[in-house]
Amino acid sequence: MDEVERRLRRLMPLGGTAPIHRLKPGEIYFNPKPHRLATLLGSCVAVCLWDEERRMGGMTHSLVPPATDAAIHELVRRMVRAGCRTEAMRAKLFGGFAPMKSFGMPGTIGAANIESAVAVLRDYGISIVAQEIMGEGGIVIYQDTESGEVTGRKISPIKAVEDR
Repeated sequence: MDEVERRLRRLMPLGGTAPIHRLKPGEIYFNPKPHRLATLLGSCVAVCLWDEERRMGGMTHSLVPPATDAAIHELVRRMVRAGCRTEAMRAKLFGGFAPMKSFGMPGTIGAANIESAVAVLRDYGISIVAQEIMGEGGIVIYQDTESGEVTGRKISPIKAVEDR
């Protein structure tokens, strides 16, 4: 077990024995077997999908709107191929924050990522049942792909020296 895995096991708020997988930016994760997923978001967006009937789920971690669109399409495709139905899927949406707003950097990419995700989910008819989006700072999220549970921990925004 490497150091990253040890830390993930220690910090994972979701119980169970399912393997833990940490998503990196640009990654899509789906496996029909139960897993516990974790990722860190700022302006990126994560979409957690869960099929209530099949008790399967997955997550995307996207950096820019075109990647957000493609990632959601790919996750839906993988889930459908495993027997899930879009009618039974529910989404939880996270991210789109402006982690460096105090440095005068607007959060426009985060807002664009959220708009993109919402549009794609709407096209599939997938309801968004929970969200923690926009604002300052970031969030660490954890998903149990068997139960559909998602929990998170907000991260304070980066402060400019004159803000301290």
